[in-house]
Amino acid sequence: MSSHQNPSRVRIIPAKARTRRTEENPDGQKKRIAVYARVSTASEMQASSYELQVAYYKDYVSKNPAWQLVDVYADEGISGTSTKNRTEFNRMIQDCEEGRIDYILTKSISRFARNTLDCISRIRMLKSLKPAVGVFFEKENIDTLDSKSELFLTILSSMAQEESRSVSENTKWGVQKRFQQGIVHMPTIFFLGYDTDEDGEIVINEEQAEVVRRIFREYLEGKGCPSIAKGLMRDGIKTGKGNKTWTGDSVYKILRQEKYQGHCLAQKTVTIDFLSHKRVRNNDIQPQYFVKNTHPAIISEETFEAVQQEMKRRRLMMKDPDEKYRQHFSSVSPFSNQFYCGECGRPAIRRRMTSSRKGEKYYISAWQCRVTAGRDPDYTDCKTSYVHETDLENAFMKIMREMKEHPDVVIEEAKQVITKASLSPSEQQRLGELNTQIEAVADRISDLAAKGSTTNDAIYDATLRHLIYEQEILQQERDSLEDNMQEQLYLEKQLQSLIDILETTEELKDFDVTLFKNTIERGIIYKERMVEFQFKCGVKRIICARERKTPKKKKA
Repeated sequence: MSSHQNPSRVRIIPAKARTRRTEENPDGQKKRIAVYARVSTASEMQASSYELQVAYYKDYVSKNPAWQLVDVYADEGISGTSTKNRTEFNRMIQDCEEGRIDYILTKSISRFARNTLDCISRIRMLKSLKPAVGVFFEKENIDTLDSKSELFLTILSSMAQEESRSVSENTKWGVQKRFQQGIVHMPTIFFLGYDTDEDGEIVINEEQAEVVRRIFREYLEGKGCPSIAKGLMRDGIKTGKGNKTWTGDSVYKILRQEKYQGHCLAQKTVTIDFLSHKRVRNNDIQPQYFVKNTHPAIISEETFEAVQQEMKRRRLMMKDPDEKYRQHFSSVSPFSNQFYCGECGRPAIRRRMTSSRKGEKYYISAWQCRVTAGRDPDYTDCKTSYVHETDLENAFMKIMREMKEHPDVVIEEAKQVITKASLSPSEQQRLGELNTQIEAVADRISDLAAKGSTTNDAIYDATLRHLIYEQEILQQERDSLEDNMQEQLYLEKQLQSLIDILETTEELKDFDVTLFKNTIERGIIYKERMVEFQFKCGVKRIICARERKTPKKKKA
């Protein structure tokens, strides 16, 4: 029979690799064995598992007369997706590099590493040492010094990594479901103003809460964040972490912290990589959850909102609507960031000027358009006169005295402004309907989260996305009406504040810094030293700050 009819078939019989793991070293010395154990969380159940692993491997090594236990390297309560923060694991690798270990025993690949790249690279590094260090995975029955181990390790490590990804996704799913149900986690350690009592309830720390209230109050009084920080350090007040150093940024973060009004914005940051655990600001990456009334409030909603509006006002000072100029907020003078040029719209700046009288020099403070003062490199065409600071002070107090004499005129003018800003009856009705509809959608989201499955579900996700979209559309319309409503409420509040001041203040003689800050929104300086004072309640007054006398001509 010809050979082409019966082709030769070859079967390769691989050599049985012997790693001599269970035997002594060639020089007759016992093999130096290291044991690595790890549990993912620090819970009581996992801690028990950890202790069992350690006890088991100590007994396992002692039963082999050819082995000598070097140490048990055990990480407790640390995730396995990265080796970065696994102290004991890293100590074990260092001992291997220093030639103190021949073999590592561990329960499984998932206990050793769930990151495929880390797992493979570590094993290859250990195999490249002189002498090579092997790793034995008991569950998978893989010895890394066996020539067949590389393929199995690559496959199994990939499976372990996928398992980590799945666990991470399911965990994220569970957290988001709790947010949807209105359940949030709010640690109070290092959180200025709050503590957690023995029952796990969040309570106000009154001593620290006074510091929080002071920060909000001083900001509304006109101080900047760096100025507030300096005051806190001057008075020896400590931060939430017990530090004596305050920064403008730390004050800013307190002013932006919605939790001080008793609400919680959940998922401000998100993990973008389950292997590296890197967290970033949640800028439209995943949904956020605003849960109201989760704990006692230190600051009222009105005060918190007033601070946010003041922050917005100061940010807008950086540039005008037409982007003609930029400036920075300052609290050096009560007039800082308050006066603008009526001709070109640029900010007015404070100038220290020199004058002389009877041959003696003296200094005066004046406010002038920064273009006229030569301080604006992008614009030069403005010739507005400067106004003495004392003249501005006197002009303001003169207006206040006139208002005190004729409060009815002020009230009538303010009410006209408020009427223009107010919502119409139909808009008020629509706002009420939107609030009801938004609450109904929020309840549906909470009910859905409570009834949903414990794992990712396509129908659940689709329904939730639809509800979130519906809520967002309603919220946009509501926010627009709410902004108008807030403007109306703001004007009404400022009018009442002005009336109270006029009724309770007996004398209005000398310039009052607090009075100016509490009543004036901005001032406009025109030509011929005409100044417009715009009050926070919407009322405006124009006055000549000072008419300079023309020198009399000498008679011939």
